[in-house]
Amino acid sequence: MSHTFKGGVHPSYMKAPDVPMTVIAPPPQVIIPMAQHIGAPCIPTVKVGDYVTMGQVVGENPAPVSAPVHASVSGKVVAVEPRHHPLGDMIMSVVIENDYQDSPCTDMKPLTPEQLKDPDAILHRIREAGVVGMGGAMFPTAFKIRGGIGKVDKLIINGAECEPYLNGDHLTMKRYPEQLLKGIELVRIASGLDKAYYGIETNKMDAIRILRSHYPENYGIEIVEEDVKYPQGAEKMQVKAVTGREVKPGGLPSGVGCNVVSTRTAYAVYQACYEGKPVIERIVTVAGSALKAPVNGLTRVGTPFGYLAEQCGGFVKTPRKIVLGGPMMGICATSFDAPTIKGTAGVLFFTEEEDRDVEKPSCIRCGKCITVCPMNLEPVFMYMYYSKGDYENMAKYHITDCFECGSCSFNCPARMPLTHAFKTAKLMFQAKSMKEKAAAEAKEARK
Repeated sequence: MSHTFKGGVHPSYMKAPDVPMTVIAPPPQVIIPMAQHIGAPCIPTVKVGDYVTMGQVVGENPAPVSAPVHASVSGKVVAVEPRHHPLGDMIMSVVIENDYQDSPCTDMKPLTPEQLKDPDAILHRIREAGVVGMGGAMFPTAFKIRGGIGKVDKLIINGAECEPYLNGDHLTMKRYPEQLLKGIELVRIASGLDKAYYGIETNKMDAIRILRSHYPENYGIEIVEEDVKYPQGAEKMQVKAVTGREVKPGGLPSGVGCNVVSTRTAYAVYQACYEGKPVIERIVTVAGSALKAPVNGLTRVGTPFGYLAEQCGGFVKTPRKIVLGGPMMGICATSFDAPTIKGTAGVLFFTEEEDRDVEKPSCIRCGKCITVCPMNLEPVFMYMYYSKGDYENMAKYHITDCFECGSCSFNCPARMPLTHAFKTAKLMFQAKSMKEKAAAEAKEARK
């Protein structure tokens, strides 16, 4: 039985899951950033002039919250230097000149049948293969699973994919059902649990039917059909939908005994364990009104956005902005030279047709933002106190508990920049906290 959550919206989903998956030709050069996960960035393990094979480790960090990065093509390392990152900064990267041979690295072998039943062997392989949360969070998966052992009694696989435009999870379910179920089984075994719950929105009934035809119960998996409502794919909403448990503001799913793993992450676990393949590619939805036609492209990690657009037919209009992920929670990229990374589910090239901005918007106090907030917050007051720089009242109205789903902005008839304001407010609180900490340390040092 599926539960539901308060609020939420129903945007035009603009999805094209029936567009067949296209294999995007690897670019002449790939750019492999050392930061493709939450946690300590990797340190390059290769130097200019080195020859690398496809799947070879090119960046590593032994810190617990980290994940290695691998070459997505074979070829010569031509640069180890800061390059444009999708998140906007210049990040240390390994640049590889593609020799178009795809000579494979043989360091990782498929796990043996015995190892496929061993939680420690599975977790070691997940870490070794650089698997992270590929729904966008990019939290190192092995660390996430280990942290939940003994505390988590519900494993939830997120199959909602509720963001408009994105189709990668849906296509993975339809194209690789058996492999996906085996990947979920591995995550379940590694978590020390007897059962996993696969939450999928009912606008993907074709995928649900295909998965059920492969007898998920044989893998210890129960499929939970969920309401079609944004942001159903958020972790806290998945927990509510599958278990009925409430993750309190500021809390994590593990706090109520749940772990949530994305569909593509589970498939990456399958590839790592059964095929000995690290995370070097994923399905990326390339769409938007600037593009000739939407494409669901199997894309190598490190593919520059400009090259990706060219391979997908090019532009019919000059794009005004590049959005990474979906339009509700995605971020704007700042350069066509930035590459796709493990967490890149979509690259959307938008023109003014999708632009909702207006000059000098004014709140009309209609309260529609409050009715759709899935966290039971009051955006109208949060924005008012943000505008005044009133930290005390911003805290009182729990502005830092917003997870930036964008439902309030979507539902606002005045087109107030609510989500952007709350994102900025959280950065303001972070800066304020750091300033206060520095002042306290300086005061202590003067004693």
